Amino acid sequence: MRIALFDFDGTLCPGDSIVPYIRFCIHKGQAPYSQWLKAAGGYLHQRLHPEAVSESKAKSLSFIRGRTKTEMDTIAEQFFRKCLQPRFYQEAEEVIKSLRDQDIKAIVLSASASVYMDVLPQFLPVDAVLSTVCELDSEDRYTGAVGLNCRGEEKLRRLREWADGEELEIVTAYGDSAHDIPMLSLAEHPVWVNPSANVAVKEQGEIVHWKRGKKSP
Repeated sequence: MRIALFDFDGTLCPGDSIVPYIRFCIHKGQAPYSQWLKAAGGYLHQRLHPEAVSESKAKSLSFIRGRTKTEMDTIAEQFFRKCLQPRFYQEAEEVIKSLRDQDIKAIVLSASASVYMDVLPQFLPVDAVLSTVCELDSEDRYTGAVGLNCRGEEKLRRLREWADGEELEIVTAYGDSAHDIPMLSLAEHPVWVNPSANVAVKEQGEIVHWKRGKKSP
């Protein structure tokens, strides 16, 4: 199977997505204003305990506990349509479509949370999204627990799990930060999207400068 790998935050869409997601949910009345305090506490916990990223994300997203996947998918669709889709880099969809025209599957590997990342294929023509898992119970309700952070080497583990033994040819990979080095190092043609200077001078690969999409009026 020939595949292309993409990071999401900073690569297909500028900036971070979890803070805008929490802001959107508060604005829509889906989370209380006190969620900001929980998110701040989660961020501080992560700074003090970098190994506890999953626990920190669970604190930041605690308002999803007990909500159904169907309900949260609807909110995620609204979030993408209103907040993220207008910001997608202009070249992102064009590149993905070009690769798929060559029978190369587009796989997104992201540390962002599955509670909203699961709906990404409705907005970009990708074949799979492997993100940080927000756990569901037997009734398809979010438990509030968050799985291993899908970042760095964990992206490669998740990719192997997804492949389920099928041989993969990683034709290209797109990333923007040092956390994407393990992923890009596997690709025949690594590409850095708007990378920071310290990444650009140290790592091999093509460097591209993509333009941010226009915001909705």
